[in-house]
Amino acid sequence: MILMELEKIIKSRVSQIKFNSKKVETDLIINLLDTAVYAPNHKMREPWRFILLEGQGKNDFIERYLNLLNDELKDKTEPSVNKIFSAPLILVVVMPKNPNLRDEIEDMEANAALIQNYMLLATEAGLATAWKTPLYSETDLFKDLLGLSSEEIIIGIIMTGYSDIQAEPQPRKKASSLTTIYR
Repeated sequence: MILMELEKIIKSRVSQIKFNSKKVETDLIINLLDTAVYAPNHKMREPWRFILLEGQGKNDFIERYLNLLNDELKDKTEPSVNKIFSAPLILVVVMPKNPNLRDEIEDMEANAALIQNYMLLATEAGLATAWKTPLYSETDLFKDLLGLSSEEIIIGIIMTGYSDIQAEPQPRKKASSLTTIYR
């Protein structure tokens, strides 16, 4: 029975970018993250940390960021910033850089698994999410304002909130059509 519930959640989860104004409780997000961190990660490096932006803190961050851009860059960036930060709560997933390329790839993969865990748990909790990786999140200015060190990178910006829209998942290819079996 549990497997059926998990399968239903996996197949029904879709990225949503339209949210209502209902507040997302920070304690709920922390609880979801406490479970999401059970993602597989090589040598138990646990290569992640989190930043939450909500309410006035989120609005102040957006204002500070946009005010530091020159006019041309602000005109190009502001629509995307406003769209992504329209979510009631923003989860930023941060990873330390790793000098060993193979380890860094494994750490990125672990973060992807963690984000998938988070998004599935959020779906189960009635939340809508969307995983974004805008180019501006790779800039020193954006990372500095969030308090990242030069040895950290942003893996994802996860829009989180409640939505009145129930989007339908897109059809997927069957795994059988993508699988090679050697016997």
